[in-house]
Amino acid sequence: MDNTLLSVIISRMDAHRDIARVEEQFKVRALDSGIRALRRSTVFPWTLQEGTLRVFDDVLVYPIAGGHDELAYLDKSKNSNDYEDKARFTFTSLKQFMENYQSNRNQIAEIWDGGTKYLGVRYKGVNGGSQRIDNAEDVDNYSVSGDATAVALDNVNYEEGNGSMKITVVENTGLATIKNTFTAFADSNYKRKYHFKWVYLDTVPTSLTLRLHIDSSNYLETTGITTQFSGQALKANSWNLVAQDLNEATENGTIATTSSWAYEEIDLVGAATGNYYLDSSYLRAWELLDYWYYSKYNIISAGASTPDKSFFYNGEEPYDSGDALLGEDEWIDVIMYDAMELLLADIENVRLFSLIMRKKQQAWDDFYNKHPDMVPLITTKRYRFNNNPIYND
Repeated sequence: MDNTLLSVIISRMDAHRDIARVEEQFKVRALDSGIRALRRSTVFPWTLQEGTLRVFDDVLVYPIAGGHDELAYLDKSKNSNDYEDKARFTFTSLKQFMENYQSNRNQIAEIWDGGTKYLGVRYKGVNGGSQRIDNAEDVDNYSVSGDATAVALDNVNYEEGNGSMKITVVENTGLATIKNTFTAFADSNYKRKYHFKWVYLDTVPTSLTLRLHIDSSNYLETTGITTQFSGQALKANSWNLVAQDLNEATENGTIATTSSWAYEEIDLVGAATGNYYLDSSYLRAWELLDYWYYSKYNIISAGASTPDKSFFYNGEEPYDSGDALLGEDEWIDVIMYDAMELLLADIENVRLFSLIMRKKQQAWDDFYNKHPDMVPLITTKRYRFNNNPIYND
């Protein structure tokens, strides 16, 4: 893995006497400033990471990979049929992504929620699609127990369709159980699917449990659910999309590919007294897409084998001269000259400042010529129709 030690970068900077007189910690902080400046305008190609993303029909928000800084590329797997059309996503704003402004195109957007970044993906080419288990509009299919004391059809608060199930919870034992019986079906490919459920929370419980039953003794379950499928926190007074991976779910009893699924169950653990709502549930197959992204980790800590820090100063931790800046050695100059220019702003040496500025500009020009930025640009569209009477005199 190509990298350059911090001690080597500083020794190169110290070739100029005025720079050598500067206390070392300020040189390191200037290098960090150079990294920040680069990340505002472009990215290093050697921070690219290859991953995969499971994408589902009608699921829009997805968690990003650990260390994700900028998206580079998302498309069908490189191992897919060469004769198939690629996904060819358009990268757009959150507003137009939610509006589905180009209904014939696959779309991507950045979604920020509570200071955390997520990926918005609207992909229309999922093979296998989804199967709705229940639309939550027939109260006869539902039963409650424990702290869940009543269930009723509600036609006011719902996420999709025409209604939802309103669940009355009275806090007592700390466990509210809701069961939903549906027309039994078999699914030999269930391990390649997720079980999704829409849940409206009056207050956020301690956790949720999802179960998919063959009968009372044979079922799949996922306990301790504390986030939505996307990784977003569970939210009070809001609809939450929760899910369990049926390949990773805990098996209880005997599960076979020929088994028929007969009912589902959701447990609200530690739910406070109030009204909760359930809407549609699905089994959804996923399409595996190639997911390339630029990592935010530019620094390899001393003794580490992979990048694990964004800057030499990681929070308040002291730097280590054995830390290394990731990348091909000759292109580290774009960071080094940025740092030196910043340091020279406090030093009265016009000739050296002019020299460093020229070297910095040449380094950046050479870098851009060889390493084009792959971060997709946000594309939006605006329509105005000639026959709209609002705009006619």
